[in-house]
Amino acid sequence: MHMDIRQLRYFVTLAETRHFGRAAELLHIAQPALSQQIKQLENELQVELLDRSTRPVGLTSAGISLLREGREILSKVARAEALTRQESRKNGGRLVIGVTGTAALEFAVPVLRAFGKRRPNVQISLREMSSPDQLAALERGHIHIGFVRPPVEDERISIRLVHTEPFCVALPADHLQAQRDSIRLAELNGTSLVIFARDEAPGFRDLMLHVCRSAGYVPKTIQDAPQMTTMLCLVGGGFGCALVPVSARHLAIPGVVYRPLLDYSPLVELYAAWMPDKHAPFISELLDVIEKIQVSTG
Repeated sequence: MHMDIRQLRYFVTLAETRHFGRAAELLHIAQPALSQQIKQLENELQVELLDRSTRPVGLTSAGISLLREGREILSKVARAEALTRQESRKNGGRLVIGVTGTAALEFAVPVLRAFGKRRPNVQISLREMSSPDQLAALERGHIHIGFVRPPVEDERISIRLVHTEPFCVALPADHLQAQRDSIRLAELNGTSLVIFARDEAPGFRDLMLHVCRSAGYVPKTIQDAPQMTTMLCLVGGGFGCALVPVSARHLAIPGVVYRPLLDYSPLVELYAAWMPDKHAPFISELLDVIEKIQVSTG
């Protein structure tokens, strides 16, 4: 004898509704398929469960007994499934993280390593995205938390400052100023500037331009690029210099050198961003890991 949970659920639904059509509708299957499954169950048990001569459909004594036991079995199955999911959320699960390219270079690595040690059963999905794309993905529920550059103007999104770093200059290796140990931006007058496109990182772009203007740097031309690696490839190709966070130095692009700035400039800020109303898993723990790393390195 073999009776699976699906057949038992079909029978209990039919026994409670006493109507094949209604039961099939509730179960989202065709009525002939339901009839076939119930008949197969009766054949396997070698008993008649239904009195098909009445309207609504009646139950035999065997059917009444199976209904009583079936309800209890299905209740236990549902409880077991709920407890399993609860335990999975506690000890496992999945966390989808958005991150900008430069944040992934330096900030994200120790954070992910520390979080992985705390929650080894949690699957981490890391998605490199621009800040505007991350904010849109948070709203749609495509990521649980993002690490973005300001500004964040949507009041529904919670943010927390998690990392700051200074700017440096990326130069073509054959640029005259590349031989210097450190650089003032005004010394680059006449050199073209490679910078983030506005739709990719509007806040970051505005900050870069502010730093350049404040330092008296007037670029020959301005060339947009969609991503940090694209910017640095253009720099390596001799198309200009770029103002980048110091973490970009981890990108070893042929023909590119990185030099510290002598000019005063604001720090580059990175914020954690999440939707508090979506109750995404593990966010508080990830933020706690970040805070502990900041304290230990501060």
